[in-house]
Parts: sequence; C-alpha cells; structure tokens
Amino acid sequence: MMGGGEGYRLVWFQHLHKAAGTLIVNLAEVNGETLYPSHANGNPKDEDGEVIPLWEFDAELLSSFIDNCESQGVTFVATEHGAPDYSVLAADPRVFLISCMREPLKRGVANHNYAYYSGYTDAATLEEFVSEANVHMSDEYYVRMFSRREQLPLAPIEEDDYMRAMDALSGFDLVLSTEHMVLQERLSESLGWSELGADRHATFGDGWKAWNMLKRLQLGRLVRYLRKRDASESRAALEGRFDMDYRLMAKLFGD
Repeated sequence: MMGGGEGYRLVWFQHLHKAAGTLIVNLAEVNGETLYPSHANGNPKDEDGEVIPLWEFDAELLSSFIDNCESQGVTFVATEHGAPDYSVLAADPRVFLISCMREPLKRGVANHNYAYYSGYTDAATLEEFVSEANVHMSDEYYVRMFSRREQLPLAPIEEDDYMRAMDALSGFDLVLSTEHMVLQERLSESLGWSELGADRHATFGDGWKAWNMLKRLQLGRLVRYLRKRDASESRAALEGRFDMDYRLMAKLFGD
C-alpha cells in the first residue's frame, strides 16, 4: 500500500508512547500540516473536548472520519491511546500511514520516568509501575498495538498476535526507528518535510516539572530529576517482557 498519491494526503501517525511521538507531531505542525481543529498532541478531540476513540470505529465510521478530515483540510492525525483498523487505513489511497518505534527497554524506562516526574504515578520502582493498569507499559507493547490487542483488560499475547502485528505493519507506508535512522531525514525524504527542527518534549530539563515537584514538596524526587537520574535504578522488572517486540523490530530493521 502506498497512500498519499495525487491530490489530498492524510498522514496518519500511530503514536507509540515515549517513542519520539511528540517530536513527529511537532514536526508535522512546523512543516505546515493541518491538525484536527481540536486535538491533544495530534489526537483528534470531539466538541466536548474528549479524545475521539477512533480505535472503536468500524470500517464505515473510519472511512467517514477520513472523509470529514478531507472536507476540513486536515492533513495529519495521530492515534496514541488505541489501535484503529489498520486494514481500512492501508486500503484508503488518501492515507499515508506511519509509525515510529524505540528500543523497547529504553521506551519502558522513559515511560516510567515521564509518568513519575510528571506526577502521573507515585510508583517509585519499575516493579510497582508495571503492576499498574497502563496499556503503555503492557508486555509486548508493540505487538499489542499492531495486532489490536491493546485495550484493557489485557489478554495474553500469542504467536498469532505477532503474525497479525507483522501483517498490519506490512500495510504501513513508513515505519521509523529511533535506533536505526535519523528520523528527520527519513521524514523529509518520505513526506517532503523541509523544516527539521522541533521540540522533542524531553522528560528532563522541564522547568514546569521541577516547579510542580517543589510545590508538592517532593524534594527527593526533585533532586533525582535535577540530576537526570532514572526514577528506578533496577530494570529487572522489564526483563523478558518485550521478547516478541524485539523479534518484531529485528524483522523490520534487520537486527
């Protein structure tokens, strides 16, 4: 499938949490892509300010949503909190379907750092954090997202899910990796984006995070943050948690 031929092009970005997603959304904006009138980091929102659950849409509704984007001149959509029907997106010639992956262990650690230092969790260890109901810290996260087995309550992942994930990814126009390429250069080649500088939304170095920790008197947490220390020293809780994800990336990127 190669979406985005002559005429209207809708870049549809499957955003994998803490895998350079905000950088890509910001690059879309600085390169003149038109985002949904109301959105949260590229994720379309409805009139009530709620993120539209595009992953719940059937084929007819999803196609209608693309029609609506075209009529409004929207050229960039992100989905982060669920997996839409990729087969519908891949079959629509207007859609240019992309995603970006990161080394799974690094992504997991970054997810914990972000949640802990932003105040979204008080789990001080990865062991505690992975025990929370959070799809973005689920086992085999990439396989779940691309096999559409990502919604809570989580079901066990099987070999068939891996195969479904690989089949879905075969319909993508562009799959990026933070470990294997310079993202901006590949996006420029594939999408014609010429502006290559944008905010990376890094966890560390954010004055607002530091100020909020100070206001909450979370002084130990603040000291670790200012020293750019991982929230948890041990990564043992992630060992063996992403074996299929590593296998999937090796297949895609030749590791």
